[in-house]
Formats: sequence, C-alpha cells, structure tokens
Amino acid sequence: MITQELFDTIYLGLQAQGWQRSFDAQRDLCMYRGPEGRKCAIGHLIPDDEYDRAMDDDVVGVFNCDDFHRRRDMFLNITKSQFSELQYAHDSNDEPEGMRAAFEGIAGKYGLKVPAAS
Repeated sequence: MITQELFDTIYLGLQAQGWQRSFDAQRDLCMYRGPEGRKCAIGHLIPDDEYDRAMDDDVVGVFNCDDFHRRRDMFLNITKSQFSELQYAHDSNDEPEGMRAAFEGIAGKYGLKVPAAS
C-alpha cells in the first residue's frame, strides 16, 4: 500500500522541481534520475546509495516492475500495480498542472492527504 510517508516524499519532491518530468529529450526517455537533477516519482524513492545508472539505461533496460520485485524492500509495501500507477502519473504528464492533478487523484484514490509545501 502507498503510505502517507511514501506519497509525501514523491509529491513534495515533484513539487520542488516544479512538476517537471525527469526526461531526457535526446533519448526520448523518462528517467529515474534525469537531466538538471530531476527525478521521477519512483526516482524520489530510490536512495542515492541504491541508485545505479543502469536503471536508466535504455540499452540494458530501464528499471521496471520485474526489478521492483527483486528490490521490494526498497519500496516498502507498494504493490506492482501501484508502482506502475505512480510511474505512469509521472511519465504520461508533460504539463506540470496535469502531473500535479494526477498525483492528487492518486491521493484521493488511496485516502491520502496532499501535503502542504514546506
């Protein structure tokens, strides 16, 4: 289940970067850790010491739901479906307002509070 703490980390992280996608235009690829220091929703959950550039390598294969199962402890108790939902809310919204709305929709769906900016 997506916990409030996990959601706060994602929401506040994306908010701090202006709801801008972590996207590499040259590779046409959303990234866990992208240009200009941006992170995607799942990227905000990956501790620095656990991040590996290969997670964003489109040749080797982007970190995906299969990797999620191997590194389950990294994401606490979120389900594979929730992992995909969080990733999709980031990847499919290139407009900041759309991304913010998508994450507020996730909050409503799971009974979470939208955190106030710090």
